[in-house]
Amino acid sequence: MLGDKAHVRLHRAALAVTFTAGYAASVLLSVFVSRVAVGAAASLWTANGFLAAAFILLPRPWRMGVATTCVVFQAAGDLSAGDGWARAALYPLVNVLEAGLAGWLAIRFCGVRARRLSLRELALALIAAIMPAAATAGVAGALVGSVLYGQPLLAGWLAWAIPGGLGMAIVLPALLLAARAGQYKEFDRSWLETAAILGGLCALVIGVFLERDLPLQFAIFPALTVIAVRLGPSGAAVAGLLTALIALPLTLLGPGAPAPWLDTAGRVRLTELIIAAALFTTLVTAVAIGEQTRLRHLMLGRDRAARTARERARRAETAVAQARGQALDAAAEAAEAPIAAALPRERVAGLV
Repeated sequence: MLGDKAHVRLHRAALAVTFTAGYAASVLLSVFVSRVAVGAAASLWTANGFLAAAFILLPRPWRMGVATTCVVFQAAGDLSAGDGWARAALYPLVNVLEAGLAGWLAIRFCGVRARRLSLRELALALIAAIMPAAATAGVAGALVGSVLYGQPLLAGWLAWAIPGGLGMAIVLPALLLAARAGQYKEFDRSWLETAAILGGLCALVIGVFLERDLPLQFAIFPALTVIAVRLGPSGAAVAGLLTALIALPLTLLGPGAPAPWLDTAGRVRLTELIIAAALFTTLVTAVAIGEQTRLRHLMLGRDRAARTARERARRAETAVAQARGQALDAAAEAAEAPIAAALPRERVAGLV
């Protein structure tokens, strides 16, 4: 059996590896796929959501290690894609700025380190952390693009802030809830049911985004709602991430992208909006159901405790009454004993 400290270190190591791997995979997808069709600007950027989650959920030494690894990996990826040294050195730092600012705002003003996240924390994370961080990093990215490439500031800001904000809105809330899987015991299901539900969702998403002629994206919403009811917030978060992992690459590769009259960047943004809307709706539903379930369990537990307390009080009163009756009987017997003992002597004296 592992000790508590060893278990905590193992959990942190697993989170660090997961966030680093997610960041690396996102960078590869964005740099080598989304920039192929639209030029130098990546139309998809979900990497900062993984780094922001590391800043929120990990202590300082671990988050610094994850951030350093991510910066080095992205710089190497940019150089491999043919970018110059200046871009490879500056753009990863802007990503760290965005993720770090989002993490600080989420901790400072949104209460995202609570044991269980409520609707309030989720809404604040989107409004008071993700949006300001994306807008601020967009300014920094636009300035770097203007200095390096002469890019107009407004175009650079839009090219940076929109993908970063949408990507973080998809990834960060889902990761925060998925990391709290142990806090939602009321939604524990068998591995067979969980695998069947998530596998069915993956098949549905693949079918939806491989369809060329019919806009079937609406079919994702009821499926995610059912998952929210059955698997709770953590299951809904995992389902949302799986949806994004399937839908975004299929949109970039083009077999079943929505709105074929748009360019690649427009289709990716539309897909991100669909996924973000579906995911946020699902997470809100799951969190609301989780809170209702928790309150119901608390009320049932308090009712059971009250009934148990009343039963114990009744038993105690019964025991006190029995003890008092026994004490009175003993006192009466003690008072009658001398009289009963004296009766034979009086009879003997009368006979004499």
